Amino acid sequence: MISFVSYIWILITALVAATCAFSLLQPFWIIHPDGIHSFGVYVYCKGGDFGDVNGQLTKQMCSFYGGHLSVVNIPSGAWQATFLLFSTGCAILLASLVMGMATMFLTIRWLQKLSNTMTYLQTSAVLILTSALLTYPLGMNSPFFHYYCGPRAEVYNAGQCSMGWSYMLAMMGTALSIFCPILWNLRDFKSEQDDYPFNL
Repeated sequence: MISFVSYIWILITALVAATCAFSLLQPFWIIHPDGIHSFGVYVYCKGGDFGDVNGQLTKQMCSFYGGHLSVVNIPSGAWQATFLLFSTGCAILLASLVMGMATMFLTIRWLQKLSNTMTYLQTSAVLILTSALLTYPLGMNSPFFHYYCGPRAEVYNAGQCSMGWSYMLAMMGTALSIFCPILWNLRDFKSEQDDYPFNL
């Protein structure tokens, strides 16, 4: 029988994985004061007069750095590391969600073998996501960032730019991910108590 904690674990893990993936796709990790230019991990938005598919002019266009998705086109080594770390952390969380849901249909013997692996897997995802978020501001010292956000921009100082909602969302998702390995270890607490009752 699936415990209530298991349902909570599924909900939180799914929420964290979705939040990580969504924030990674957004170009609003750093926002320029003009509200038009913004920068994500691997995609950015710039201002200008651009024609859309309907032939109408738009003031903003978003695209990959360098025109196509490639890690080498990301303008900062720190941002390249952030992209690799954060996408890896998201992938691990998603894989742990699939594996965790699959364990609900496994026998006790296989469940015990997988249990420790799941704990290590989710703990490593938390550490990888945290390291990605700490690495991202290191790219604020790059020439690309200085061009848009001013010469006073430096490591952990966005200059005239500000941290965007995508970065804040990534931080919230990472903070929430801390509960995933904890809940995984507590998911069978009630059933263990039922299996080994304390008799007075």
